[in-house]
Amino acid sequence: MALVALLALMLGSFAGLLIGRWSAALPLAAAIPAAALLAGPELGAVGLLGAAGVLAGVQLHRAVAEQYAPR
Repeated sequence: MALVALLALMLGSFAGLLIGRWSAALPLAAAIPAAALLAGPELGAVGLLGAAGVLAGVQLHRAVAEQYAPR
């Protein structure tokens, strides 16, 4: 289970880094309570880690984009 959680966190952060928009994270965050209700608390926790990874990736995308912005 720890490996699945780590994979969800890493894939989520990579997806957030590629997408780079907050609006892409909103449907994912809205699906977490439904996943927790339907599949149990373990899948809800993995989904929460994935959403945290997406948000971290979006933040990283913004930081890198601001660093290399033309002046």
